[in-house]
Amino acid sequence: MRVGDVLDGRYRLVGGIGKGGFGVVWEAFDETVGRPVAVKVISEENAADEREVRRFVAEARTVGNLSHPHIVTLYDLGQVRGAGLVTHYLVMELVRGRSLADVLKSGVPERRSALQWAGQVCGALDAAHRAGVVHRDIKPENIMITEAGEAKVLDFGIARLETTAAGLTSTGSVIGSPHYLSPERWSGGHVDGRADLYALGCVLYQLTAGERPFGALTAVSLMYQHLHETPRPPRGAEPALSALILQLLAKDPADRPADAAEVRRRLAEIAAGPPAPTPEELKERADQAWQRGVDGGPAEAVRLLHTLIPDFARVCGRTDPRTLRTCHDLAVWLARSGEPAAATALLRDLLPALAADPEARADAARDLARWQAEATRRGPGTTARPPLAALLAGSPQHG
Repeated sequence: MRVGDVLDGRYRLVGGIGKGGFGVVWEAFDETVGRPVAVKVISEENAADEREVRRFVAEARTVGNLSHPHIVTLYDLGQVRGAGLVTHYLVMELVRGRSLADVLKSGVPERRSALQWAGQVCGALDAAHRAGVVHRDIKPENIMITEAGEAKVLDFGIARLETTAAGLTSTGSVIGSPHYLSPERWSGGHVDGRADLYALGCVLYQLTAGERPFGALTAVSLMYQHLHETPRPPRGAEPALSALILQLLAKDPADRPADAAEVRRRLAEIAAGPPAPTPEELKERADQAWQRGVDGGPAEAVRLLHTLIPDFARVCGRTDPRTLRTCHDLAVWLARSGEPAAATALLRDLLPALAADPEARADAARDLARWQAEATRRGPGTTARPPLAALLAGSPQHG
C-alpha cells in the first residue's frame, strides 16, 4: 500500500504514522463521512499467518465492544484482496498528540498531569476489565496524550477475553513489553486485569521517578527482577503515592489493589491532597507544640508552630483570633529560643491585626516591649524570619 490508495472506495491513505507489532498504521481520510481517521493494516508477513489474522480480527471485535472516552474508538473493520492474499485493516479514531513515551523523553511531567493521566488510564482499564478484556501491553508507547492533554489507551491488539481459552498465542510465547510484564506473565500463571494494574504501576513509577522500577538490560535479568526483587520506593513520590505504586507492583496479584476503579479513586485522593484539618485538630496541635517548648524544646516549638500557622490561616482565616493567637505563641518561642529580634519583628507586624481585641493587643504590646529591649541588648546578628504576611501564606522558613 502507498499514499493515495483508497481502501474499499472510501479510506484514502494520506501518510504513514508508524509500525507496530501486527502492522502499519496510516493516517487516512474517510471520504464517505468526511473526517480524518487512522487505518491499521496487518503486515504482509502476518497476513499469510492464519493465527495472526485471527488475532487481528479478535482485536477488532475486542475494541469494537469497548466505548470509553479514554480508549481509542474503533470505526470499522475491512479487507483488501490482492495477489491471492486477504489483508485486514481497522479504521480507528485519529488521535493527535504524543505518546507518553515521547512525553517522558522530555523528563518527568508535572505531578498534577501525571496523576490525571494515570487516573484516565485507570478509567479505560476499568471499562475494559468489566467487559472481560485484559489489555496485556500497557506501556508508555500505548498511551497517547492528546493535544487537549487527555490520555487515551491504544492498541488492544494483544488483548483477549479473560474467559477465552489461550488459543491465540503459541505455547510458551509471551506477549507484551518486558519492562512492564507482571510476575504471573513471566511465570505463565493465571492472568487477569491485575496484570494490567502491575504494568500501570511500572508506568506510574516512571512518571514519578523518571525511571522504570527495574532496569536490567536483558530479558532474563528483567524476568528475575520482576519475579523476585522488590523495587526501591520511587524518588519524588509522597508517602501515599509511593505506597500505591509499590502495592501495584506486588508480586502476588492478590496483594495488589482489587481493581482499576480502586486505583483511580486512590489517585484522585492523592491528587486532592489530605483533607483539611478541623479547627479543633489545629488547636490540639498548637497545644502540643506549646508543650514541646515547655518541656525544653523551644526550637522544636518554633518549627511546629511555623508549619502550623498557614493551616490556621487556610482553615480559620488570616484574621481569626485563633490564627493570631498562634502567631503570638510563635513569637514567644522565638524569643525563648534566642531570637528576640525575630520575635519583636513578628509582634510588630501582628499588632495592627489585633486592633479589635484590646486584651490580646495589650499582651502583644507588653511582650514586644520586653523582647525589643532584649534584642537591643544583644545587638545585630540575630536570625531573620519572614514577615507575618509571608508566614500566613506558608513562606519557607529562613535562617
